[in-house]
Amino acid sequence: MAAKLRQVIIFWFVFFWVSTAGCVSYGHVGVIETGIGGTAPPPSANELTLVTWNVAKNVAGNAEINRLVTDYSPDILMIQEGISTACHVFGPSFQQCLFAPSWKKTEPDIYTGVQILSRFSLENSIHVESPAREGFLFTPKTSLISLMDLPDGRSLMLINVHMLNFVPVSDLENYLAEVCVYAGNHDGPLIVGGDFNTWSKARLKAVREFAHRLGMVEADAFDEPGDEPFSWFFLLKPFLDDGRKSTLDRWFCRGFEVVACRKLSGFYSSDHVPVLLQVRVIPQ
Repeated sequence: MAAKLRQVIIFWFVFFWVSTAGCVSYGHVGVIETGIGGTAPPPSANELTLVTWNVAKNVAGNAEINRLVTDYSPDILMIQEGISTACHVFGPSFQQCLFAPSWKKTEPDIYTGVQILSRFSLENSIHVESPAREGFLFTPKTSLISLMDLPDGRSLMLINVHMLNFVPVSDLENYLAEVCVYAGNHDGPLIVGGDFNTWSKARLKAVREFAHRLGMVEADAFDEPGDEPFSWFFLLKPFLDDGRKSTLDRWFCRGFEVVACRKLSGFYSSDHVPVLLQVRVIPQ
């Protein structure tokens, strides 16, 4: 019991230190779009490779970003805790970079939030702010939604989510319901990925119910050989009740066959590891 108490004390000390390190609620700013490369061609294949990664704001001088893009060549890269001015660090292979803010760093005027980088053209992009604020930080979380044309003429909806943490499960459910309002109006293929903060059975149940409402299936991620990075999350391990190693980063899809899904090894610059998803379009 004493060991658990020490872990809790350390956790809250670190948490409050991080939460006061120069971040404030961003206010209301729309999606920021940045062009990176030339004119994007339409997708020419029925398979897509996607990666989601909570990069923990560690962008400047991060060589692992270049290795991720070079070694795995994702068509779509979904980033959580990205930086609004850092689209260029992901390289010229992407045609488009979309960013939706959640925090604003006070010095200088730079936002942190979620990003989607794409080799193909994305349209009708919107962000969905959480109705509640994250516990103790008093800032919203943001999800980024965009559409992409598929070779068969259908429209693929992509959703990059970063779910609320340190709040009652009801707040998480309300935020998922907000995202569902937008996704529920789309009747074509759908891919949702990101940091769901599913560190308990109750939170995982809420996320799976959200996926079920939208007719999505979950892609189970298997680990590549190798160690995972150090994470503050170990402080909560004694109190977690999720039998699936409390995976926070997940993929869900509709209208696709899952070819592969795996957590990538050898990435230590964040307390999350990238999760790769390969899918094949199911013909109409």
